[in-house]
Amino acid sequence: MRAARYPKGMVGLLLTAVLALAPLPGLPALPDGTEVRIVSPNLRTVYLFWRIEQGALRLKARPIRPPENASVRLIVKTRRSLHIYEGRVRGDDIFLLLDTGIVSLRETFVRVYHLRTSKALDFWRERREGEPPTPRTRPRRP
Repeated sequence: MRAARYPKGMVGLLLTAVLALAPLPGLPALPDGTEVRIVSPNLRTVYLFWRIEQGALRLKARPIRPPENASVRLIVKTRRSLHIYEGRVRGDDIFLLLDTGIVSLRETFVRVYHLRTSKALDFWRERREGEPPTPRTRPRRP
């Protein structure tokens, strides 16, 4: 029996396709219904809350911009498991600290998971350019 020979370019293309479809090592698959939250390290403040619906990342709560260079946690809740990752806010993105290195959350959602983000990741850019004043709370009546 004779072994099949593939052109060099075909093997590279196949390997690239397999790697593009697989999530990064250390990150779970994100099926519909998965909840993704960005929270403070003490878990008291939820900065962002998304749910994956029909291959799109949908905001489910009013976002709060975390402070620049703040340490945050990414919580990914799938139907079967809960995953927690450490990260840091840098400019308009969050960088996750994985076993394999540092990755951009924005790039991971778009390029690895192929999620349609619509306006889920653009609110920071808008807030940064024309940062509105923080709303003041009314004092409580005695």
